[in-house]
Amino acid sequence: MPEPATMEQVFSILADRHSVNILKMAYSGFKASGTSYAGNLSKKQFYVRLKRLRDSGLIEKRNSTYRTTTFGSLLYNGHIKTIEEILVNYWNLKAVDLLKSRQDFPLQQKEKVIDEIIKSTSLRNIVNGTHLSGFSVIKDYNRLVMEVIKLMESAQHEVYMASRYHDPHFSKVMFKKIADGVKMHLLDSLPDQISVENRLNAILRTPPNRETFEMVDKIVKSGRFDLRRKVVAASFIVVDGTTVCYETTSYANPEQFTLAISHYDDQYLAKRFIDYYNTLASDATIPQVLMSIKER
Repeated sequence: MPEPATMEQVFSILADRHSVNILKMAYSGFKASGTSYAGNLSKKQFYVRLKRLRDSGLIEKRNSTYRTTTFGSLLYNGHIKTIEEILVNYWNLKAVDLLKSRQDFPLQQKEKVIDEIIKSTSLRNIVNGTHLSGFSVIKDYNRLVMEVIKLMESAQHEVYMASRYHDPHFSKVMFKKIADGVKMHLLDSLPDQISVENRLNAILRTPPNRETFEMVDKIVKSGRFDLRRKVVAASFIVVDGTTVCYETTSYANPEQFTLAISHYDDQYLAKRFIDYYNTLASDATIPQVLMSIKER
């Protein structure tokens, strides 16, 4: 049994227009003996590509007819047809980019116009205005963890965050970003026993290794880590003044994660959440681990 095609092999095939055309022919079905391929290929060149498509598991021969496999059909419908539709609508997408860059246009109006642009094209079968207006809805806690890790990894300058959850993978990414120069403002709403302050103190008292101790020691002394303690009703994160992910709470069960929304290009909303953070932080407690450093 042949090995499954790798991503590199698939993209290599898609990069060759003749191979793509043969795949499109196979989607409808063709008999090689009676095929007239209008693509300036010799008979040998045609069969070399046909063999490559078969070896990659994209085409098979059934009852003397070449047809796409399930794999090939999914690739054709999911990627080739989609790319063709996108290319046809290139200038409509440029109009969306131009609209998104306008700072003098209210966000809700932007989203309405983007939605109308999409509805007026064949792209309406591929995406909707939500895909292009820059936000997503997260309904699963594990996806939320992945989302905030992705956002933290993308941070270049400054992050504001209020959190009532703890995830060790996110903490590792956050501390590395601070060590690399990103300024972090954090409102810690975790229970005392697992608070960020207690975890930092534990590392400084009994470090698991020298590298971790030096990183944490550097972070708490750097001035880039503005850590405060306060109970918050819902978590949120603002990255580089443009991206916001915020949690909505359920009145029926406010302790349990319900829903989160990410906005990827919304400076106005980011500014509102930064102002909200500063309001919450104004009477928050500064942990002793940072206070002792500031008093030196």
